[in-house]
Amino acid sequence: MSSAPRPGRRRSAARRGSILIVALIFSAIIGIALTSYLRLSTSTLQVATRSYLSNSAIYLAETGVELAMNCLNSNQTNGVALATAWPSTIWTTNTSTHVATATFSGFTPAPGATGSIRVYVENYDLNGNPKIVSRSTVTPGSGAAPLSKYLEISLSRRGLFVNGLVAKDSISWVGHPLADSWTSDPDNNPATAAVAYSAASGTQKAGCTVGCVNGSITLGSGGDVYGYARTGSAGTTTGGSVHDLGTTTNDASRISTDFSATFPAITLPTPTIVNVLAAVPTTLPGGTHSLNPGDSRYHYTWGSSLAGITGNVTITGNVTITMTGRAGADAIRLTGNKALTLGSTASLTLYTDGDVSAFGNGIVNTTTAEKFQIYGTGASGGSQSIIVGGNGNLIAAVYAPNAAVEMKGGGSSGNVMGSVVAKTISMNGGTNFHYDEALGNLNGGGGYRTSKWKELQSAAERAVYGTQLGP
Repeated sequence: MSSAPRPGRRRSAARRGSILIVALIFSAIIGIALTSYLRLSTSTLQVATRSYLSNSAIYLAETGVELAMNCLNSNQTNGVALATAWPSTIWTTNTSTHVATATFSGFTPAPGATGSIRVYVENYDLNGNPKIVSRSTVTPGSGAAPLSKYLEISLSRRGLFVNGLVAKDSISWVGHPLADSWTSDPDNNPATAAVAYSAASGTQKAGCTVGCVNGSITLGSGGDVYGYARTGSAGTTTGGSVHDLGTTTNDASRISTDFSATFPAITLPTPTIVNVLAAVPTTLPGGTHSLNPGDSRYHYTWGSSLAGITGNVTITGNVTITMTGRAGADAIRLTGNKALTLGSTASLTLYTDGDVSAFGNGIVNTTTAEKFQIYGTGASGGSQSIIVGGNGNLIAAVYAPNAAVEMKGGGSSGNVMGSVVAKTISMNGGTNFHYDEALGNLNGGGGYRTSKWKELQSAAERAVYGTQLGP
C-alpha cells in the first residue's frame, strides 16, 4: 500500500513550474525586444545609407552643373574657341538647336555604389542665356533601387548691360513701341566686323528682357516685347504682349515676378593724364591734347563753367569726358541740324550728372553701342533726364540708375539700339528698341551668375527633360 504525497512536496513542484513559466515568458519578451532592436537597427542603417546616397546624388548633380559652367566660362570669359571649350570627345553639340549634352560615369559615391551624370545645356553657344539641367544616378551596392536627382540652373551674364531695358522704379510705354534683340558680335570676337541689326536679314532675336525692380511695367495698348518682361515680387506687367519670334500672341511663361538687379555706384575715371578744356570744342581730340598711356584714351575734364554740347562736335579718337557739377543744367542739348558725331573708328564715354537730350539726328554713331557709353552720375532723389526725341536714332549703352530716360519717337522711325539702365523708362509708339546682346560682355561682363537654382522633384517637372536625360 503506497503512501500519498505529502503537501509540502506538491507545493514545491508547483512553485518550480511557476518559475519556469515566468522564465519562459521573460525569455520570450527579451527575444522579441532583441529581434525588434535588430530590425530597428537594420532599418536605421538602411535609412542612413539611403540618406547618405541621396546627398551623394545631389553632389553628383552639382558636379554636372560645374562641368558645364566650366565650358561656358572657358568660351565666354577666357576666349577659348567654342569647339575647344565643348570638346566633341565629351559633349554632343547641335548648332541648330543650340543644345549640348554629355554623360559622365565611373563615380564611386560610397563603397559598392556607382554613380553617373547626364547633363543637358540650352544655349551652350551663347545664343541666349544658358540653362543647365543635370541628372545624377546613384546605384547602391546592396541591389536597392537607384536614386536620381535633377537640378535645373538658369544663368545670367554678369555686367551692367545684360538685359536690355532695366528700371529701378517703373517702365511705361504708350501706343505701339517694340523691343527685341540681336547681337553685333555673334562670334564673341571684337576683331571681326560688327553685325548690323536687321529684322529682314534674320538677325532679330527674342532675347530682350524688359525688367523692373521696385515697380511695374506697362506695355501700352499694343507694345511688343520679343523676349521677357520681369518685375520684382510686388510688380505687375500689363498691356501689350510678350512673346517669341514668329508670333505676337502673349506668352504668359515669358512674364514673371522674380526679377532682381543691383545698381552699383559709378566710379569716375582717374587717369594719370587729363586734358582740361577751356572752351567748348568742335573736334576731339585736338592737336595739342595728350593721350593717357594707361588706357590709350584722351581724357577730358569739362569745367562746370562751360556751356554744354549744343552745337556740332566731332569725335575722331577714343575719348572720355567727365562733365560733372551740372545737375539741373544741360550736358548735351542738340536740336535742329546740330549733331554730336562719332567717327567710324572713334569712341566716346561720357560721365555726367547733367541732362542729355537729342532730337532728330542729334547723336550720330554708326558703329556699335559699345562705342558710345553714357554714365549718368546724378544723385539719388535728383532730376537728371536723358531724352531721345523726334525721329532720333541713338546707338548707345546708357547706365543712369538715378535718371529718367525718355524715348519719344516722332513718326515711325525712332530707334534706340544698345541697352538702357535707369530709374524710370518711358517710350511711345514712334520708338523701337533693339537690345545688343554683345553688351553683356561690357563693363564688368564676363562669365555667368546663377539666377535660378531649383531641384526638380515632381514627375511632371522631370518629364520636361525626359527625352534629353531619361526618366
